[in-house]
Amino acid sequence: MTTREAMSDLEKPYPAPSPHLPLQEGLGFRLGRLARTLRRRWASDLASIELSPPQAAVVRALEGSPDSALRELARTLASDPMNVKRCVDDLEQRGLVSSGSRAGDRRPRVLSLTDGGRNAAVEVNRLVREQETWLSSALAPDSRRCLEAALDRLENLLGIHPGGWPHDAEASAPQNPETQNPERKL
Repeated sequence: MTTREAMSDLEKPYPAPSPHLPLQEGLGFRLGRLARTLRRRWASDLASIELSPPQAAVVRALEGSPDSALRELARTLASDPMNVKRCVDDLEQRGLVSSGSRAGDRRPRVLSLTDGGRNAAVEVNRLVREQETWLSSALAPDSRRCLEAALDRLENLLGIHPGGWPHDAEASAPQNPETQNPERKL
């Protein structure tokens, strides 16, 4: 099948699932299974540097945005602020994160990586590159572009934005793909 034929197949409307769709054939089930499997693999990789996936996410986020407030960090990670706080507290006890205040600012504490945290970030980024290389090698370039486009579309429909989750429940409610942009199909 040529790329042109594959693209035209992607533009065709997908038939509605039958009322008795077997569990393992459901797209949601398959996406969830894939996400859980990738997360377990990621956790196993991170165990070599004694970090959990949430801790690695905090380290990566703080590397990209030093001096972030806890709520900013939680938004970036699309996580509950209390869960992020527990994770940050653990990283702070381990000497990977420090907290302080911005000069002349009495607002909540800001978070930064320590030297140990920056070293951990180097190791996390090495593992990220290994994972991305593995994922990229599993897909042909055209397949990867199609997958990225499909993920972008689903994230858009669910209100997931690159900077984190939307701030209100209405914005995060799943949208009907036909009313969002009927011209654009996956």
